[in-house]
Amino acid sequence: MNQRHYTNEEIRQKIYSVVFEVSGIEVPKLSMDLSINDDIAPTSLDRVSLFMALEDEFSNSVAEDEVQDIKTLGDLINFVEGKAKSAST
Repeated sequence: MNQRHYTNEEIRQKIYSVVFEVSGIEVPKLSMDLSINDDIAPTSLDRVSLFMALEDEFSNSVAEDEVQDIKTLGDLINFVEGKAKSAST
């Protein structure tokens, strides 16, 4: 994440925006248990697009091994919030 400190709500809104761009799923239809692989980014190209868009949005790179445990939208939000907290300290 870049040097700017984002609130958890700002992080969520940015993630929702990226998810919409990649998947077309509108914010009211998003839930924390949506599957990254099945619902949000069903192809490998979709997943690459998702994580590249997140890297651009938050000005930080994401290593492939870091995303292996991200299975749901909730996991993704927790991951990005954790990266934001560690970058701000």
